[in-house]
Amino acid sequence: MSGIFSQQETNLWDYVYVLKKRKAAIAAAFILIVAAGVFFTYRAAVIYKATTTILIERENPNIVDFKEVMAFDASTTDYYQTQYQMLESRSLIDELIQAENLIEDPYLRGMKAGGIRKLLKKVPFYPDWLMPFVTDRSLDALIARRMLSVDPVRNSRLVKVSISHEDPQKAASVANTLVKLFIKKNLENRFLISRQATEMLADQLEELKLKVAQAEKNLQDYKEKNGLIAIPSMHVKDDFIQEAKLELVKTQAEEARLEKRYLPAHPKLIHVRSVIDALKAKIAEEENKKLELGRVAIDYGELEREAASARQIYETLLSRFQEMHSEAKSQASNILVVDEARAPERPDQPKPFINFLAAMFLGLMSGIALAFFLEYLDDTVKIPDDVEKGLSLELLGIVPNAEKDRKGPLGGELLLPQNGRPSQAAEAFRALRTALISKTRHIAGCRVFVVTSPNPSEGKSTISLNLAAAFSQNQSRVLLIDADLRKPKLHSRLKMPNSRGLTDVLEAKAVPSEVILSNAQSCGFDLLLSGTETQRAIELLGGERMNRFLSDMKMLYDIILIDSPPFLAVADSVVLSDYADVLTIIANYQNTEKRHLKDLKKRFSGFDHKLIGVVINQVKVRENDYYYHHHYYYGYGQTAPQKS
Repeated sequence: MSGIFSQQETNLWDYVYVLKKRKAAIAAAFILIVAAGVFFTYRAAVIYKATTTILIERENPNIVDFKEVMAFDASTTDYYQTQYQMLESRSLIDELIQAENLIEDPYLRGMKAGGIRKLLKKVPFYPDWLMPFVTDRSLDALIARRMLSVDPVRNSRLVKVSISHEDPQKAASVANTLVKLFIKKNLENRFLISRQATEMLADQLEELKLKVAQAEKNLQDYKEKNGLIAIPSMHVKDDFIQEAKLELVKTQAEEARLEKRYLPAHPKLIHVRSVIDALKAKIAEEENKKLELGRVAIDYGELEREAASARQIYETLLSRFQEMHSEAKSQASNILVVDEARAPERPDQPKPFINFLAAMFLGLMSGIALAFFLEYLDDTVKIPDDVEKGLSLELLGIVPNAEKDRKGPLGGELLLPQNGRPSQAAEAFRALRTALISKTRHIAGCRVFVVTSPNPSEGKSTISLNLAAAFSQNQSRVLLIDADLRKPKLHSRLKMPNSRGLTDVLEAKAVPSEVILSNAQSCGFDLLLSGTETQRAIELLGGERMNRFLSDMKMLYDIILIDSPPFLAVADSVVLSDYADVLTIIANYQNTEKRHLKDLKKRFSGFDHKLIGVVINQVKVRENDYYYHHHYYYGYGQTAPQKS
């Protein structure tokens, strides 16, 4: 848990560090945006908003369309959305422009100042062939729409229709006129729909009337064709046939009785048989008539039903036609005005307080975004993680920017105190000395330390001077060599003449004992300046005499510090790395670029075992109190200084 918390804490302070570091950019963005917000707020035109509240009732469904009657509830939402769109329709806006003479309105003319056409011509991707279609009428409608806002009241049928204008009286007038035109247009649309429905129904009635007439004509023609005045009852026919059959049975019984008494040729028997034959013929005839009458009745009934059905439909539609015709004459609007617009007393725009808060929020967010964007673009070394994680190099120490502590016998360059007074710089160099001793303890015969940097003016000479003083305070015999033969700096730092030095030894013009300054300016270490100017720097440094010279010096000194030239400027530092037991890189805070350190790793790829770490120089501790003090200096037991 502690490890996780520590990682989260470090990440949080990374962000705080960026914000503190970029506070000037944050403040500049904040002030700029707030100032712009205030400027545009007080330069903006004062706009008033007048609002009319209307009630839109659900329109009754069309009584002719059964589908509409059944589906009306499901389409309520669509109906209201349609009404909202109609309030903003182009045709209604055109009528409003004409009714209120908005074309000549000063507010709209101000909005059109310069013309939208001129504005569109400045747009590079706007095609010229579209310009003729951008008419004055369309521009006025476009601008008028910017004045209008339609806001339904939630969970109700109320709608707020608002008009924005710099004249409060004009805003109220335009809002009320718009609603009146909307109600009028709604009535016109309803009347038009009713009229169209009535005309459609009249056409249907005419068709049905013809169908009724044709059905009745077909029924009459059938009656005439079959000679029917009326259709006899089928029950009468059945009774007649039944009586004839009973009579036949009686007659047949009489025939049987007579046959027992008389011969077949007897006149009575002959008469009875003739009666029987007549009855059978009559029954057969009536049954045939009954069958024919059934077929006629079926056809007749079908024709009669068709005529009755057509007549019933016709009468129903005729009744509805009369109802719709009556309703069309007394058409009422389903839109009511609840509250008419009044001239507002207070402006709606601008809103200084809200604009100021928005500008402050936007300014703060923009400043923070700018800070992290600048940090993203900044490739310089800023925090230890840039070295340790970003470049996989070990951090040896951090040296603060301690200009106020530069008091000492070495011309203001010695940061270690000579009077026992503690300082941040002194603690930094003591920590660096301790780190170097700890890192090189396992290296047998480690004496030669080469100090270099990617670029000039990154503080390697100052680091070398103070590191030499720090080692000398540790009772070590220390020799500091200025090996930057092209642009030497140590003599100018110490305000000493550079008449003789290393070049004279390498050119055999002097022996070391003649040019080495013992206990330079009473600081406890010996000093060898660069010496006479030469054009053969790399040859001299890479020669055998340099090797012999360093071998001799190892016999006399515990620590040999070589102030090397910048490795990106010349190849001298690569030559000197051959003699080094340890390579130390100086990176300047917010100056040395990380890509240069990556180049250094590539150039010294053959000396990885010698490259022990990086020192970050000239750190502004005040900007990074928590990060540097608590994580690097005062983790060793020292007490952080209190801010005054």
